[in-house]
Amino acid sequence: MNRPRLTLIVNNDVSCPKRDTDELQKAWSNQFDPYALKASAPDLWSSYFRARFNSPREVALFFDVSFQTALNWWGAVTAPASYVALLVMMTDPDAAEFFADEMRRAA
Repeated sequence: MNRPRLTLIVNNDVSCPKRDTDELQKAWSNQFDPYALKASAPDLWSSYFRARFNSPREVALFFDVSFQTALNWWGAVTAPASYVALLVMMTDPDAAEFFADEMRRAA
């Protein structure tokens, strides 16, 4: 038996109004480039780790990863997996603001 599939159809030519305002908002894809975000993710995470931790060793201990993995994050070689992003959002109330500020600076 086949399970039903959800299909998402996006029309970027039609704007979506913000709640309780007459102002129109364009689709997220028109506000930033997802590929640029993916390419800049290691640098963003490296900035975060350097701002919040004293060393790659602290990063490794906090996130329970190998020292080499922490070094890769610290040096912007790779970006962490999504579970790390969730852990950061759950444990650091200022994380979202930090990343928003970094994105504004990069733009």
